[in-house]
This record gives sequence, structure tokens and C-alpha cells, in this order.
Amino acid sequence: MAIEAIQAATSALRVESRRVSRSAHNLANLNTTGFTPSRTNQVETAAGGVQETASSYLSQGPVLPSESPLDLALNGGGFFVLDDGQGGRAYTRAGNFSLNQDGVLVDSLAREVLPRVEVPAEAHSVSVSPQGEVAFLGTGGMVLGRVQLETAVFGNPGGLAPVEGNAFVETTESGPPVNAAPGTPGHGEIVSGALQSSGTDLAREMVNMMLGQRSFEANIKTVQTGDEMLGSILDIVG
Repeated sequence: MAIEAIQAATSALRVESRRVSRSAHNLANLNTTGFTPSRTNQVETAAGGVQETASSYLSQGPVLPSESPLDLALNGGGFFVLDDGQGGRAYTRAGNFSLNQDGVLVDSLAREVLPRVEVPAEAHSVSVSPQGEVAFLGTGGMVLGRVQLETAVFGNPGGLAPVEGNAFVETTESGPPVNAAPGTPGHGEIVSGALQSSGTDLAREMVNMMLGQRSFEANIKTVQTGDEMLGSILDIVG
């Protein structure tokens, strides 16, 4: 009985530790552009303990206007696609993009947005439609060229693995990406000249932190009590 109680409490400690860490991470990104907070999901085991099954993403932050037409927000599902610089792809909802010295659209870590958007030197301005059509405009509004952006959606976005720069990479848990033009079913439309703010709910995360800490403390006491019971049993047997 004592051993089972210790094992169950230990499994709960592991889950609660991850829960508190995840809430702390959400709070640390309260002001991070495009950040989508996550939560820990758990299930009871046959042995009486609990285990983490996966993480799932919570509500997205509101879309707010910005001063740059190259700032892009997604009003709905999906992720912008980035070239990770190593032959792979990364995915983000942080659309604070800019042009590098070659006139290529990049994110804050200089990762290129895909499909590649290279603005001609003679272009006076750039416009992005809700459906992701990027138009390069010259004198008198003449269109010098166009590029069609695509966004990616996943069957289980909670299975994506976070990487540097508020981005994610595909995993077996997330499933493969499905790329399509913004505005198609499941893919949000693009809002040009706007950014999605962090979706972190300060009050909810503070409550989660307190509940997680209380649960952690309760399970610590369970382990201590189980250890004392086990010691008493061994003393009697001895």
C-alpha cells in the first residue's frame, strides 16, 4: 500500500512539475508577438497514478494594428512557413516580418518566409491581400510582380515542438503540414499591417501556477507519509 501510494504521488509530481513549468513559460511570453499558450493534458494510469498525454494549445491572442505593412497576422488557423536555414521548415504565428539587405521577407531571426518573397529594387510599396497574394507595386501603382503565400495547418498542432524564435517544427505527434492559400478552409486570412498579440491569459496562468504548486506540495506530503509508513513496516518486520 505504501509503495503504491509513493509511486502514484511521484507520477503526479512529474506531471505537476511540467504543468507549473508550462504556466511559467506562458507567463514569460505575456508580451511575445504571436505567442500561443499551451496546457498540460493528463490521464489516470491503471496503477493509480497519472501521466502527461500531450500538450494542447489554448486561445490565440487578439489581432492589433501595427505601423508596418509587412507585419502580418493570421485571423484564424494556421502558421506562416519559414525556411529554418538548414534545409527544413519552421512554423510560426509571429508575423513581425521585415526585408533583409537583399529585399527578401524574413522573420526576426532572419529566416526566410516561404514561398520566398523577394521585393524588386524598383518597387515603391508592397501589398498583401487577405488571401496571401503579395503584390509589388511600382510608379503609379503598376504591379511589378506577385507571389502567393501559403500557410500550414496540422492535425494536432499541440504536437508541434517549439524551437528558437517563437516557432515550431513538425513531429510525428503533430502530423505532416497541409499547405494552402490563406482563407481556404482551416486556414485563417491574413491581416496586413497588424500583429497577433500573445494569447496568454494572466489571471488564468496565475491561478494555474498556484493550483499546481498546491498540488505539488500535497503530493510531496503523500510521498513523505508513504516513506514513513514503509519505514515503520520495515522496523516491525525487522
